[in-house]
Amino acid sequence: MATLSSATLKLWIYDGILGQYNPTSPNYTITKTKLSSEETILFEIGELVKDYIPIEFDGNYSAANLTAWVSYEITNTFSDTSTSIQKGNLLGTHGYGYFEDQINPQLNTALQQSNTCIYWKEGEKVRVPLYSGFELYDVEWYQGGTVVDAQTFGTNLISINADSDKYKADNIGVLTADATHIGNVDESAYDISVYSPLGADKAIITLRDNTKIELSVIYIDECKNTPYKVTFINKFGSLQDIWFFGRRKENANVNRESFRVNTIEATATTKFYSTYKPTDKIHNVDSKKSLILNTGFLCSDYNEVIQQLMQSTNVWIHENNKVYPVIPTDNTIDYKDERYDKLLNFTVKFDYAYSEINLVR
Repeated sequence: MATLSSATLKLWIYDGILGQYNPTSPNYTITKTKLSSEETILFEIGELVKDYIPIEFDGNYSAANLTAWVSYEITNTFSDTSTSIQKGNLLGTHGYGYFEDQINPQLNTALQQSNTCIYWKEGEKVRVPLYSGFELYDVEWYQGGTVVDAQTFGTNLISINADSDKYKADNIGVLTADATHIGNVDESAYDISVYSPLGADKAIITLRDNTKIELSVIYIDECKNTPYKVTFINKFGSLQDIWFFGRRKENANVNRESFRVNTIEATATTKFYSTYKPTDKIHNVDSKKSLILNTGFLCSDYNEVIQQLMQSTNVWIHENNKVYPVIPTDNTIDYKDERYDKLLNFTVKFDYAYSEINLVR
């Protein structure tokens, strides 16, 4: 019996419509030979794919670019020189799993965030990241027990030309139906944002198997401090928002280098130096701003949210109608327990991800 001896993997990573790539130009071609102690050949593609998945976010959620299609072709070669080919398609994101999730955790769940309790700024529409794949059916928004809005999800359809017959029997005895629409499969359509009506305090997400996920919304009308919204890519590879309602503190860290010069001047009759000229010269001045934000009092769901925020490699703060990249710099997360901590407040330090002195040339 022929046994597997080697395999060649071809990977294509691309934007746009599924299947529209150049088959002669894969991003990667990898060949592996089976080890004598193994029965299969494993390809780890996660880090390879991430190199080609864009991260583009300027504050416009609908225009954010965070995903890409991954098409693959595996050619298996056996000991008798026969071959077999496997093909497939995946949706690539910047998501990740935990060690406890074991190998290949599935992140395409309908709700693309870990918390079901949401704290939000009063007067702002709540945004919830969802995966509009095969599980998601609809979202209903409630206010005081009354449904105030409902959104139903399905495949985007494109109209195509078709003849007028409703159906016809082919001469080989197969009954076929004329198509009038085809599905529009774009990778950006899977990662979506849904917005609540103003004042909605609950959402119920219904899946196609009638499973329901309930979200509760608590609005904060902060009158003492200015709330700030921070957006980050969470473990699902989606954009998630968190509001910081507490005190904000800022500081700047300035770095500089110096060198010493001789300021003595000589003429034919005298030697002197000017007291207004420095002997210590400054150069290579750089400064970086940082800030400390406090969430205010939240529920214990935010333990996981804060952890994902601190683990994220892409974080932005919304200020003055723009978004600016920031980097969480704390290295320790203290998990809080409502039984002992009573009121849960999280403090996070950020560095702005750029020099305050413009070094972009």
